[in-house]
Amino acid sequence: MSDLNQKLAKNALVQIIGKGLGTALSLITFVLLLKYLHTAGLGALSVALTYGSIFAIIVDFGLTLTTAQMIAEPEADEQRILGGILTLRLLSAFLFLSFGAALVFFFPYSPEVKLAAVLSCASFFFGSVASMFAGVFQKRLAIHYVVLAETLNRTFVFVLAALLPLFAPSIVIAASIFIVGSLVQLAITLFAVFKFGHLKPKVDLAIWKSAFLRTWPIGLSGALNLVYLKGDVFFMSLLHVADHDIGLYAAAYKFVDVVTTVPVMFMGLMLPLMTFAWAKRDHTSFREHLQRGFDGLVLLAVPYALGAIALGGPLLALIDPDLAAGGPILAILGPATAAVFISSLFGHTVVAIHKQRPMILGYLFVAIIATVGYIYGISHYGMIAAAWVTLGSETLIALITAVVVLTHTKTKLSLRRLFAALLSGLVMYFAITLIPLPHVTLSIIFGVIIYLLALPLFGGPSPKQLLQLVSPSKL
Repeated sequence: MSDLNQKLAKNALVQIIGKGLGTALSLITFVLLLKYLHTAGLGALSVALTYGSIFAIIVDFGLTLTTAQMIAEPEADEQRILGGILTLRLLSAFLFLSFGAALVFFFPYSPEVKLAAVLSCASFFFGSVASMFAGVFQKRLAIHYVVLAETLNRTFVFVLAALLPLFAPSIVIAASIFIVGSLVQLAITLFAVFKFGHLKPKVDLAIWKSAFLRTWPIGLSGALNLVYLKGDVFFMSLLHVADHDIGLYAAAYKFVDVVTTVPVMFMGLMLPLMTFAWAKRDHTSFREHLQRGFDGLVLLAVPYALGAIALGGPLLALIDPDLAAGGPILAILGPATAAVFISSLFGHTVVAIHKQRPMILGYLFVAIIATVGYIYGISHYGMIAAAWVTLGSETLIALITAVVVLTHTKTKLSLRRLFAALLSGLVMYFAITLIPLPHVTLSIIFGVIIYLLALPLFGGPSPKQLLQLVSPSKL
């Protein structure tokens, strides 16, 4: 293996380990916050964090990805680009997040939620500045610095969450611990950046203009995506859904957050391969990568979706008995997660083939449908409607991105493994529903075994072949 391939493999392994550890820490932190704040408190905290994240996504405006692209170009003046974009990020983050912090006082929230939202905006300020430097480490194949910073962020948040009983647990105290984590992440990131050279913020209008011309399609798409990514909790908070119900919804959605790290990691490794093949007009390799991505993701997504329908309530009750009432929500969000798997595949492919601009109309269409759906549905049916609109929105995005990619690349995917996954998943579903076991973990293990045994019978891969299909070392 060449030195470059060794570095690429090391980077991939570090990312997987870091993402796995970070996800585990995030899940444990979530359980601790639920324990100390209870379901209603978790709902109120979710409102505050969602509010801050909306402004953070607007602030990013695709600039993180654009910065990585600009400094990766041959003969790029990295110091000038970073200095100019750092100033732009500092100014835009301060202005937008300060505006968000002030605006929250005009929302129909309790004083405690408003203060927690202000703290959330502060946390996202530090996090948004830290994330801007990801391209520096990607360029040097030194992604371990990013992973270290993110993992220590999650570690500090976890430790402080564990110490909440030493204080009077409240959503304000809980929101403040995320500021500490973001500060740690920023400090480590800056320390690592300075190892590669000096960094001097400066106003550079030429760099700002160049960055904006590149980033606006990504930023506009991200802003439109906000509606269905964050609209559920946001509209529930405005339409006076009880904090307890929002807490149930947030608990069910946590499983979406955890599981969807899989397609993001998988496609993060596949994207360079697909981009390279498309740039070289190697359509055979491109279609092979796309088919492999589709096969791998549907084989993982289908059993999760059907498992969530069958075991949603008991799975949530495993965390806290009070959450069992959120089972119907998870039963809807499970299939929504499967749609995210597919939209992640085609969404990354849209970037690989440089078709972000044609997708803007698709994102706009879904944003309008989702907004109307959330407002009408939540007003009449509460949190269950939010889940259905989320499922519909994610499915629409998956379909639209698939049409754009398959039409433009003139690719016809084989659906053989999709049908194998569906048939095997149905066998698994009926097995775990008709043969109840004394504990949900036993049902999960039983379901996985049934699914893996059924796959080859319907033309799918053996367990070994499935592992090879999704293994990063085989990409």
